[in-house]
Amino acid sequence: MRRHPPFAALSLVAVVLIATTACTPDDESASSGCATLIADATAESEPDAQVRLLDRAMIVCRSYDTFTTELARYPSSIGYDTATYVARRCANTDDDAVLNGPTCSSVVTPATTAPPTTLVTLVFVGDTVDGRAIEIRPGDGIEFVGEVPAVVQQTVDIAFESGCEGVVAQRDRWVARIDDSPDGDIASVYAQHAQNVADFIQCEIEPIEIG
Repeated sequence: MRRHPPFAALSLVAVVLIATTACTPDDESASSGCATLIADATAESEPDAQVRLLDRAMIVCRSYDTFTTELARYPSSIGYDTATYVARRCANTDDDAVLNGPTCSSVVTPATTAPPTTLVTLVFVGDTVDGRAIEIRPGDGIEFVGEVPAVVQQTVDIAFESGCEGVVAQRDRWVARIDDSPDGDIASVYAQHAQNVADFIQCEIEPIEIG
């Protein structure tokens, strides 16, 4: 999963379980290559380059578990949980090397059988004003537009339609709703996203101050 530019900054919180096992030299070499490719991908700012590096990692990593475990070390890098990223990428790629690699082989059903129905849960992960990563999912009054919350898309639209004045008003509207509740955390994500958009379009405003 990668972090998008400020218009739709995505991040992810994951728990990484590290298993210590005895490795042969070949195992260690493969694991090292896998880890390096994923580290390089998560550091890449260009989306296409990031996908290319993750595709290579899906081939080099020795198993589905290896790939997802390594990717989970970088919880702010992509906009989905690791299992969802793999499912979507394997479903959309036309690269036979990726499809036939160890990672996709664990999730792709052979063409001779009817494909199962795959349910993909949308998850938007954004930063709060105080720097915490919060997951936002559709439901409970939260609507999504494509893969992002409607409020996030609305802020982007406001930037194009109304410029800095509109974005700052949007930011302040959500700042006023920040509190210690779960809804307050979501408001904080929306406020910080609006701040990011304001910074991106070079509005001359002070950063958000809480308390």
